[in-house]
Amino acid sequence: MQLTTSRARLLVLGAFALIAATPRRAAAQAWFYPSFQQPETVEREYNFAAVAASGADFVFQWREGIAPGSQFSVDAGLADPSGPSNTRLLLAGNYARELTRATPDQPVDVLLTVGAGIAPGGGVALLRIPLGVSVGHTFPLDGGLSVTPYVHPRVSVDAWTREHDSQRSYLSLDFDVGASLALTPEMALRGSFLFSGNSASSGTGFGLSLAIKPPGLKKR
Repeated sequence: MQLTTSRARLLVLGAFALIAATPRRAAAQAWFYPSFQQPETVEREYNFAAVAASGADFVFQWREGIAPGSQFSVDAGLADPSGPSNTRLLLAGNYARELTRATPDQPVDVLLTVGAGIAPGGGVALLRIPLGVSVGHTFPLDGGLSVTPYVHPRVSVDAWTREHDSQRSYLSLDFDVGASLALTPEMALRGSFLFSGNSASSGTGFGLSLAIKPPGLKKR
């Protein structure tokens, strides 16, 4: 699915305008980690991530292509927020669709993302429904390497299963600034900063991950 240059630009600007208008104040965030989502879909990918953000998060992501330009992914992991022991289980599913790919006329890839997740722990769970766009561009390097810088802003509708810190539901904002360094066609290193409007965290975090595309398992 390809968009014209003007429509792609309007789409990106509209998404950023929506996010900028979202209230920044939010209650505690059940999980707090970058998406590590490049602005393109894959056939199959396993991503192993460690994150420092008001505690520590460890996440495994499985991305699977389901049609040209579309993918589904599953996140699973553990979060150990700072403070008293309140370890949370992280479970989420996400859908992504390529809106446009870079061409000689317009230089950016744009990927629409939408998901749903739950983080139970301590007798209460947080449900999240994030919507966003990942925007970036891939630059080839010497030696067969390439680097893809990207940003991934997301607006999320969040709701606790019962009242928590005097709140039950709210809107929150996450904003990733990251890059993926492709070492080979099957392996990449990723780093990402996360900026969040969540009041329970420091507001920032950083994560590193190893992404593997197993050649023996690729669909033909």
